[in-house]
Amino acid sequence: MATAPRPPGLFAALVRNLAGGLRLLALRRLWPAQFIVGFDQLAGLLFVNLALWGLLDYLHAQAHAPLALDGLFGWACYLLLGLAACALTARAQSRAADTRALLVPLLAVAPFVLTICWLALDVKAVSARPLAALSVALVYLCLLVIRVLGAAYGPVRVLPALITLLMVLVSPWAIGTLNLDTRLWVTEESAQADDANDADDAEALFYDQPARIAAAAARIKPAQPGRPGVYFMGFAGDGGQGVFRREAQFASEVFGVRFGSQERSLLLINDVGDRDSYPLASLSGLGQSLKVLASRMHPETDVLMLFLTSHGSQDGLEVENGALPLAQISPSDLRVVLDASGIRWRVVVVSACYAGVFIDALKSDTSAIVTAADAGHSSFGCDDDRELTWFGEAFLKDSLPGSASLEEAFHKAAGLIARREDAEHQIHSNPQLYLGPLMRKKLEALSSGNPDADHSAYTVRR
Repeated sequence: MATAPRPPGLFAALVRNLAGGLRLLALRRLWPAQFIVGFDQLAGLLFVNLALWGLLDYLHAQAHAPLALDGLFGWACYLLLGLAACALTARAQSRAADTRALLVPLLAVAPFVLTICWLALDVKAVSARPLAALSVALVYLCLLVIRVLGAAYGPVRVLPALITLLMVLVSPWAIGTLNLDTRLWVTEESAQADDANDADDAEALFYDQPARIAAAAARIKPAQPGRPGVYFMGFAGDGGQGVFRREAQFASEVFGVRFGSQERSLLLINDVGDRDSYPLASLSGLGQSLKVLASRMHPETDVLMLFLTSHGSQDGLEVENGALPLAQISPSDLRVVLDASGIRWRVVVVSACYAGVFIDALKSDTSAIVTAADAGHSSFGCDDDRELTWFGEAFLKDSLPGSASLEEAFHKAAGLIARREDAEHQIHSNPQLYLGPLMRKKLEALSSGNPDADHSAYTVRR
């Protein structure tokens, strides 16, 4: 009786798979039977790719550059994204499709593609025409992944092919957005140069802030003489989550309609993806902006509406914008910049966890303070996929437009938040309101706008 042929060993199977990868590089059509799929082959091919990556990086690095294992983090992140992409493609092929069947031919051709890409970096024609080179590379990769699909699963189906092509086309954007450092051989001078470049960029950005604040303030129109005017300033402190930017922008719209401050608004926004549209939200920027705003106000009659939104702690308000060195804002810091501006009438709204810590430092006869939480509890709803925080939604969207007064709006919002926290089984945040006796009369004297107006035009901008 004939015996089954003995399967090739680990090394022989690895050589066979790499030979198949070389044929795929030439866009040859291969079939699943021509590759040997198994966990040992996945591990072996991953090792080959990592070893080749390290070798090529070493050859491109400066002489005597030490090994920097931090680059493995970036390498692992890209590897996980690739694994997720392969799993998605396999599910699109069929529920029973084996992801390893796709990973093996992909990892078999990857060393050759990697080598060609690294060598191409040294070709002057490629560096002189990067857009043309990228276009050619994307076209080739689209053809290559179709061959890889065929080598994994046989006849290529439409859905997995479309998904794979889409992922190839968006990959340059994804890699550019992540911008992970995958260098394994980095000299100390290179790292210091990177830090110096970041410092230079930050210094130039900070140097430009007074001019940006002045330009933003130049668009503010003064209030009509003889009647109190309302001036709005929004401060979005955390640049890592877009919910704070959206909330500050939405607050500007709501206060603008309610108190007539549309043409007297100034926004300070931190956003790691956009540091050009608005002045930065920083303690120094806040102080400069308040002074510029005060110079356009009538200090004895006009009112400042200051809306601050960010993460918070019992030490104050978090201020963050990527790697920029920004100071956090404590209650005493905020009182100092407000007093230095000379603005007498102040309504301060703080949408943050533990925002109640600001009340004692800021309260006066001519101030009103609204906080999303007391000094000992968190507020909720600051997830990046939300349009507004829970407090912002309840106070700005659901209460302030239709209320007769700021105080009424606060109590409506506090009730809405408490019911939502009960429904979500959260500990109560306990929003707080302080109204100075003179400010209470001042708010009553302000034009309240039209509580019955149509506020459906309010939009939360992304």
